[in-house]
Formats: sequence, structure tokens, C-alpha cells
Amino acid sequence: MHEINLGIYNEMLRYERDMDKLRALALWITNYDDSRLIPGLINPREYVFTLIKHYSEKFAEDILEFGHISAGAIDLFHSSLFSINKLLGITEEDIQRAGELQRYRNSGFWEMRRVIGQFSDIAEEVVQDGITHIITAAVSGCIIGEYLGKILERKFRKLLDVDHMVFAREGINPVKGILPESFRLQGDHVLFVDDAVMETRTALVMLETMQDIAPNSKVSLLTVDIDPDTKESGFLQRFNKVYLFEE
Repeated sequence: MHEINLGIYNEMLRYERDMDKLRALALWITNYDDSRLIPGLINPREYVFTLIKHYSEKFAEDILEFGHISAGAIDLFHSSLFSINKLLGITEEDIQRAGELQRYRNSGFWEMRRVIGQFSDIAEEVVQDGITHIITAAVSGCIIGEYLGKILERKFRKLLDVDHMVFAREGINPVKGILPESFRLQGDHVLFVDDAVMETRTALVMLETMQDIAPNSKVSLLTVDIDPDTKESGFLQRFNKVYLFEE
């Protein structure tokens, strides 16, 4: 078992609130009324998708370069979120609610630190298996997917698109997957990335969404944590391959 050391755990406690702000943005996307005009934003939903992408990618780059998220990245994140939250009307209550609606509370990129040394091996398998596109379960899977993308690019010269799926919810249950309007599927072998598969609901919604987009595509799954009952349930047989980390 790879334990998170005390320093990383304390870092997780400090920054979990920041991840809730990303979760609030993701939730805002699912609730946005297209008829509502927001001054200065031509396409508010796409702009918010871009923000989630930008900071997920930046955090992943920092973890790759420094082993942690840099203070500068956090400062920029705070400044940007202050402005966009005010513009979109996202409140402190919205941020708290977004955190409470998570089926699995911990942020994925804290969990990935336990197995960070195994990502190169996973990336090598991804190249060998012909993965053509990465789609993450937002927001806990975002940084994991972006980090894998950076490893693929830097070590294997393999450049894959990484997109992030947000979820409309009924209570804590995801019921619909939403991708950016700009999403264009690359190739025919998609890799879903989630921090934890503790039940089948989120992964099932992702599968249903992909079935609507490209019913003949192959779909594989990468996760850091998986519930033993889910692992033995037979659900994973719906994927072409499941990438797991050794504990």
C-alpha cells in the first residue's frame, strides 16, 4: 500500500477548497441557461470548459515539474476564480454544495501521488494499445488525465487530446455527461480517466455518452482506486482494457 505522507496530506487539506471551486464551475456548466446573457462572454459554457482545462493542465504540469502545485499557479487560480465567480454569480454556498455533491470526496490528483512513479509504465501501455483520445471524469479525474497526457508527450512523443466531461446530477448521482461544444473525437480508442471507481454510476454515464457520440469506438478505463465489489461485479468487462495501479 502506497501511503500519502503527512506533507502531501496537509497540502491536500489546504487545496481541497480550490478543487471545490473547479467543481462549482463544472456544476455551473450543467445548470447554465443558454438564454441568459453574460456581458463579455460570447459563449459562457465554452469559456468555463476552457478554464477547467487550463487549470487542470497547469496543475498537472506543476506536479510533473516540481512534485506539487506551485504557489504562482495557485495565486493565478485564485485571481481568475474570483473574477469569473463574480461574473457568473457563483457564491460560496455554490462552492460548498459542489463539494458536497461528490460521490467520492478526495481530489483525484492527491490520490495519484501514491502511485506517481507508475505513470510512465501506464503511459507505455497506452501507446502500445493505440489509445487515441483521453476523456476525464471532471473534476477529480481532470489532473490525472492531463498528467498522463504530459507523460505521453514528453517521454513518448505521443500527443493526445485530453477533454473533460462534466455531469448533470440528480442529488449526488450523475445522470448525463456533457462535453465541450468544440469536442471532436480523435481516432477510435478512447481512454476514460477517473480518480476512483467506487461504483458504476459515473463510468456508466460516460459509456452512455460515448455510445451516443461514437457507438463503434473502443473504450478503456484508467483509475487510481477501485472498489473491490465493483472490480468483481463484471462491470469492467464492458471496457476494452482497464488500467490499474499496483498498491
